[in-house]
Amino acid sequence: MVKYRMPYDKYVEEHTHLASFVASVNGNDFLTDPTGSRRFLPFEVLSINIERAKAISMDNVYAEAKALLKSGFRYWFDDDEIAELYRESEDFQVQTAEMELLLRCFEKPTENESYSLMTTTEILTYLGIYTHQPLVAKRMGEALKKAGYIKVSKRRNGGSPIYVYKIRKILPCPLLQTCSSQM
Repeated sequence: MVKYRMPYDKYVEEHTHLASFVASVNGNDFLTDPTGSRRFLPFEVLSINIERAKAISMDNVYAEAKALLKSGFRYWFDDDEIAELYRESEDFQVQTAEMELLLRCFEKPTENESYSLMTTTEILTYLGIYTHQPLVAKRMGEALKKAGYIKVSKRRNGGSPIYVYKIRKILPCPLLQTCSSQM
């Protein structure tokens, strides 16, 4: 049994696990959702011995799987295994435009360096000056987290607290060089 919420349903319910999925793809960049990647176990096949594969009895494979299931074998991932899966599947992640621009135009400040405190929206607005690429706040937030930027809560002008990132702009913006070389 697995628990999930069906599209448009209000509640999480238990459902019988009906199928597993196997596929092949061309290229290595195919995982687009870093939060949903634990459903996939990507690996690269360098060669296949067809004759040996044909000799495997699928009846025996299914019998072994059924015996493991009946014996109480834990077939789901624990938290440590999920963390390992995320690390191992990073090579198969599509790098978003937000991540590329973040890595190109900003850096994490060291303790002795000056830095700016910027919201995700302010970072996107700054990048928007240099690119017409449509950028998404959610993906930028994920990129900031993945890149290890520190998120802190600050009050501005005595107002409500907002989340900002300690970030250092690379100046002049490297995108200026790209734009001028393409003209």
